[in-house]
Amino acid sequence: MKFKSIQQTALAIFITLIFAFPVIGEEPKDVRTLIKLPSDIENKMLFNMRDHIRALDDIIHAVQTGEYENAERIAESRLGWSSLVRQGDQEVADHWPEPMQAMANQMYDAGSNFVIISQNASVEDNKESYKKVIAALGQMTSACRSCHETYRLR
Repeated sequence: MKFKSIQQTALAIFITLIFAFPVIGEEPKDVRTLIKLPSDIENKMLFNMRDHIRALDDIIHAVQTGEYENAERIAESRLGWSSLVRQGDQEVADHWPEPMQAMANQMYDAGSNFVIISQNASVEDNKESYKKVIAALGQMTSACRSCHETYRLR
């Protein structure tokens, strides 16, 4: 009787595990909101998003090598509020739903805020001030990530 109970318990656990995990090789469902844009706007958006990634990489490298003024210039011109004019981000953003525009605004705020924090750190010149620089960099990447985790083009 005890052996049958163990077998039944093992079978119940096995069945539970089978249904608890997705089938191997099954594609996870993409639950992000699809944004449909005119093809010319989509192409501009993809160009801008790729430049944002390059800008983040360039900023990280500049901070890593102690070139804070260069990091500040990149942050403001390519991720901060000034980038709206330079890259035509505003034309693209006009096609986005309002919540997506608000997320973009968080990135522009974070980019411009990074500049202020970095400038303050260069004046204060202590370990704590540079930790703030890294945190400000994290705000930029978090702003990008939240939007990319929420929306998709395809």
